[in-house]
Amino acid sequence: MVLGVFIAELVFWVFVTAAVLFVNEFAPHVELHRKDLILLLFALPIATVSFLIHLKWKMKAVAALSEEKLAESTFPRLSMGREVWRFLIWRLAIAMIVVGVLGPKVGSKLQEVESQGSDLVIAIDISNSMMAEDLGMDRLSLAKRTVERVLAKLGSDRVGLVIFAGQAYVQCPLTTDYSALKLFLNTISPDLISIQGTALGEAIDVSVLAFKNSPESSRSILLITDGENHEDDPVAAAARAREKGISVHIIGLATPEGAPIPKYDKSGRKVGFIQGADGSPVVSRLDETVLVATATAGDGSFTRAKKSFVNIGPIINALNSAEKTRTSNVRFTDYDHRFQIFLLIALCLVLLETFIPHTASRK
Repeated sequence: MVLGVFIAELVFWVFVTAAVLFVNEFAPHVELHRKDLILLLFALPIATVSFLIHLKWKMKAVAALSEEKLAESTFPRLSMGREVWRFLIWRLAIAMIVVGVLGPKVGSKLQEVESQGSDLVIAIDISNSMMAEDLGMDRLSLAKRTVERVLAKLGSDRVGLVIFAGQAYVQCPLTTDYSALKLFLNTISPDLISIQGTALGEAIDVSVLAFKNSPESSRSILLITDGENHEDDPVAAAARAREKGISVHIIGLATPEGAPIPKYDKSGRKVGFIQGADGSPVVSRLDETVLVATATAGDGSFTRAKKSFVNIGPIINALNSAEKTRTSNVRFTDYDHRFQIFLLIALCLVLLETFIPHTASRK
């Protein structure tokens, strides 16, 4: 019975995961009205674990009061199977209530909406050196956290994502769908680009190309890197971007003292540090001189990270002070709420659960 409850719980979460993936892929007009209450879902596995603990205690109590062969005659109306079924129905009812509280809604009206904002392309260094841990955490994790903070400060601005190491690629084109952009952000790692290095100039050039078909006013690049350029001339690239009206802002994610670059095995476990030709660990340091010169050529700002923190004030102030561009987007402006369906299902399940007797009937 315990195994059956565990399998039922596993099947439930597989179904939920499949449903979420299906909605994201084929029904983007379906949303949750109260995404801030998503943590309520944790109540479901907690309820299952609590029931299993209670069930195990009851089974031990029955075993202590009677021998296994005599349990059926000692407790003729006891039915553990009925308790399991009652719990599974009750558990599903609670799940429906939680979904109802989250407020699923379906877009019912498409309308062209005008908004004012700027265009920003964020270029993130994902070279191996970004895994160094001289800032209280690895540099790449701090970069992701910083991007999320920047997105939280933006309004109707369009944001794109570029990743680079020895080469640069557009990971996400300009969009106002920050949720989709965060999905791309969470997947980036040094494994995405096989050619290692730090091509800051190419990162800027690819970011400029990401502004294709974008209004020429209010365009900015935010370059997040540890600053060790080994491939090209980022200062010249920033100057070319500025000639096209694109400012280049830079966040330096490293310390002047630097840190060794961790080495990982195929399973993601740290197995030491990357070594140079002489056998000593390779230390990655902040090249502030190059980054400051690049930001100056791009008419932007330079910010150096502190321990586990980056001051995003200069970037946000620059974006807010820039001239906003009026853009038009087609989006859903009206939604039909569907929480009633899930609450009705929950009510039916609760009523069904009451019809299952607590004990087995006498033969």
